[in-house]
Amino acid sequence: MTNSATLKLTMVLLSTLGLAGCGSDPYAGASTATDSGGATTMAGGGTVGAGGGTFGTGGAMVGSGGVVTATGGTTSNGGATSVPDASTMGPDAAVDAADAASGAPTIKYNISISPTRLLDLVFMVDNSPSMAPKQAKLNVQFPKLIAALQDPNDNNSLPDLRVAIIDSDLGTGGAYSSGSCGPKVLSDGTVSPYGDLGRFQMINASTCGVTSSDAKWLEYTKGKPVNFTGDINTVFTCLAGNLGTLGCGEEHQLQAFEFALVAGGLNNEAQQAMLRANATLGLVFLTDEDDCSAAMNDGMFGDKAELRGESASLRCYSRSHQCNGRNLANDPPPGYPTSAAFSAPLSSCAARTDSCPNSTDGTGSTDTSVPTDCSPLKSIKHLADEIKGLKADWASQIFVAGIFGWPLTDADMATAQYKIDTVPNPNTADTAHPAVYDSWPICYDPSHKPASANTFDATAAGWGATAGLREAAFINEFGANGMKFSICQSDFAASMKTIGDSLDRNLQNLCVNDKLLDKDLATAGLQPDCAVHTLTPTVDLNSKVTFVESPAALPMCDPTYSTSNLPPDSVGDCWLLTSDTTKCPNAFNGQLVNVLRTKSEMAAGPLPAGTQLGMQCRICSTSPSADQPAGCNY
Repeated sequence: MTNSATLKLTMVLLSTLGLAGCGSDPYAGASTATDSGGATTMAGGGTVGAGGGTFGTGGAMVGSGGVVTATGGTTSNGGATSVPDASTMGPDAAVDAADAASGAPTIKYNISISPTRLLDLVFMVDNSPSMAPKQAKLNVQFPKLIAALQDPNDNNSLPDLRVAIIDSDLGTGGAYSSGSCGPKVLSDGTVSPYGDLGRFQMINASTCGVTSSDAKWLEYTKGKPVNFTGDINTVFTCLAGNLGTLGCGEEHQLQAFEFALVAGGLNNEAQQAMLRANATLGLVFLTDEDDCSAAMNDGMFGDKAELRGESASLRCYSRSHQCNGRNLANDPPPGYPTSAAFSAPLSSCAARTDSCPNSTDGTGSTDTSVPTDCSPLKSIKHLADEIKGLKADWASQIFVAGIFGWPLTDADMATAQYKIDTVPNPNTADTAHPAVYDSWPICYDPSHKPASANTFDATAAGWGATAGLREAAFINEFGANGMKFSICQSDFAASMKTIGDSLDRNLQNLCVNDKLLDKDLATAGLQPDCAVHTLTPTVDLNSKVTFVESPAALPMCDPTYSTSNLPPDSVGDCWLLTSDTTKCPNAFNGQLVNVLRTKSEMAAGPLPAGTQLGMQCRICSTSPSADQPAGCNY
């Protein structure tokens, strides 16, 4: 019976000044876990805090006080990939002898992390007419996200950051001849039937502080702005504010990411160069209606006589949602066209997964101008897979957060009702239809609630949001790397901070999730049974990276050493295991690995770029039936 196993962690170490602002890195690799049978799976890492789970690996954070906070992941699994040969560190004799004595197998983990703090951040902001108060809340609280990305151990520096903004307007393929969903003239003179084509929005950029006339995104590198002046928060909020709220009300929130970052043939190739291979990619969207991504198969849109008794966007709900296993369009009520009111517990409703064949999914074509047995909107899985395809290791490099139509709390989720019913027709000129069917809000701003849940309140609805079932399903495609927030919050302070904290954890902190075996029960505190070495990278003439293991193991720090009491030269650099439940909320006891450097070592210069820390530790079994050794009984 297995008592313990050996965990090997490989981390990249940085010094305070040595790697700030580096560009592409030959040492960046993927994260794998290899068992004794040779099977290879991804090792994830970090955590995303409230609303999330384990989330990827990232770049190291280095403290100016002599502490190197190693970063990366732990033992959660993701997709398989190859890695540089960072496993040259041979098994430690003492650890292997202990394994042999206990009969425990050796399990080795190579967790490779980005040696620079690189973050590419894309915001999708809904610019339809109902969004004005929500955009204002975003602009006020965006600084909370940026503040969470600052490294307090390095003069509050930001990561090497690229920030782009897109909107939800992809038009309707010419289904309307004019108006907000009709053809649009873009800044380069292009007449687009597909709205803003997913192009990065830099409207009146120079008035916001952008200094480069050809800038497509904001860039901050080596501790300073590259293509703008002033505070990045001020510049971002100015650009986001310039989006306005005149975009198409049949929003393509999810497909906007596809057009912006994936699709070819739209003259978006230059902006797609924003994405750096070894950077974390963060996607954040803000919207108060569900996704209606259908381009370029837009037959469902347009002014159809049979649909004048319902809002223009209701077809996006009735044709792509299901409740209690019933497709709403095919099994009235509500039906398509909507024939009667309908309500059901939100918890019983979901996005349909039977997308009609369409050309942009590469599955064929369907006439969606008439009722269909399938959903006329694009496959959510296909959209998510396209985004995942942007990274060799999406499980450790992509993070998705949505602020959208969703209940505020779990208690609200338990009672929330998905509802389609009549509302006053906003088009007062249509005297034949004084009331039309529409989707009612699933949540309201606490400061703007309706007097009665059974009476439609247009003012309260303007501060509320309808159910984002497709958007929730998209986030779910990214598993623990996805987070949901309600757009109905009074303000977005908590959401912005949580998103920033989550991205920051992906850029730093080695959280050791596993319970480590204590080899010395007579000594107070945990005495982990680990062999630790530094691995220095070398690059040959063929650009092949190999790692040279330090001849001597790195000692564990005396418990009296800290960032304010560094180890003396007689001891040298050392490692320590600390507890930080804020940075490592899902790790066992918040375990976080640090390396303390001596003053003379720091004075001699930074560690070579790409230096790794190799840890090989005995861990306790997670099996409830395992006969645990005494060192695991704590």
